[in-house]
Amino acid sequence: MPRPTTRSKLRKAKAYAIALVALAGGGALLGIPSHHVYQQQAQQDLQPPLSKIGNSDALTQQLAFFTLGGLRSLAAEIMTLEATDAWSKKDWPRALRRWEQATTLAPRRVNYWLHAAHDMAYNATAAVQSDPRLSPAEQNSEFDRYLKLGENFLLKGAACNPDSWQLRRTLADLYDSEYHKPNYRKAVKARKHALALGAPASQKRFLFYDICRTKGMEAEAWKLGRELFNDPEQHTPSLCSLLFVLQHRIQVPANEALSADAIYRPLAEQNYGRKLSQQEMQAFIAGNLESMYNNNLNYPINGVRPYLKKYYLDLAHSCCHAAEAALGVALSAYTRARQLGATLQDTHVEACIQHFRATRSSVLPPTLRMQLQHPAP
Repeated sequence: MPRPTTRSKLRKAKAYAIALVALAGGGALLGIPSHHVYQQQAQQDLQPPLSKIGNSDALTQQLAFFTLGGLRSLAAEIMTLEATDAWSKKDWPRALRRWEQATTLAPRRVNYWLHAAHDMAYNATAAVQSDPRLSPAEQNSEFDRYLKLGENFLLKGAACNPDSWQLRRTLADLYDSEYHKPNYRKAVKARKHALALGAPASQKRFLFYDICRTKGMEAEAWKLGRELFNDPEQHTPSLCSLLFVLQHRIQVPANEALSADAIYRPLAEQNYGRKLSQQEMQAFIAGNLESMYNNNLNYPINGVRPYLKKYYLDLAHSCCHAAEAALGVALSAYTRARQLGATLQDTHVEACIQHFRATRSSVLPPTLRMQLQHPAP
């Protein structure tokens, strides 16, 4: 089959153009009698407002022509294709213009607002931060600008779509993102709004995470955390660790507080599919609290350090009297306890050191012997 020539391609493109012009012209004629009805529906909030064709919207003359022809949806779809092309070429100013045009033409299309916000707040911000053509100050400035543009798309989209929980949830995700200068109070407000509009129940757990990181809302966080804990489907390492932290943070009365074993055992046995021994449970709890202690998500860590310090001291004490194979574990546990603030005045520490030096240091490998002689500060 012969390949089409350049002339045949041009003829085909011309035919398409003529068809589109005819279609737009016909739509324009049909649009005259329907304009008054559409305007009345817009005033009653039954339709989105009519697009104002002008420089402020940055709509091109061609786009205005299609709009007048009653082809708003088609024109909006063309703009999204253009925005996708701009994204592939990392042409963020053009992507911004195209998304502005698409959302102006079809303000009730929630997915347009979501894609526009993602392009600006995530794709564009990541691109400008790694753009070698920009100085560090320019990178920061452009990052802030595109982040704000992404937020504005979500806010405007929410105003045009007051029943959309998806836009509020995405706004909450943006506000609590660790890569986008988090504002947890705004995240809480947006996520509560999303839940009120019918967001999935799983969003309650994310609301709990946001509240935990909002100063002055600890009591509300504890109440919501206990409610979530009653649902086995909601058990996650973060939920369990935050419950542990919260009851230390707000000093829950002893008769209401949960033991570490009560908090973590359901999760542990769900993960392992069997009942765990007390020793296994202690290791499981310590592992989860270590993750919480070293978290970079701005979660509080009240009560974690003392618990871990005691756990490692007890582990070192028990292992230093066990078989020689456990000496490495004992020394590692002792070192970690020292890193967490254990001193010679803490229970078992001096006894462990003396026991190591008196009975076991001769059989330790040289590197471990050096650590023992010069304990970690």
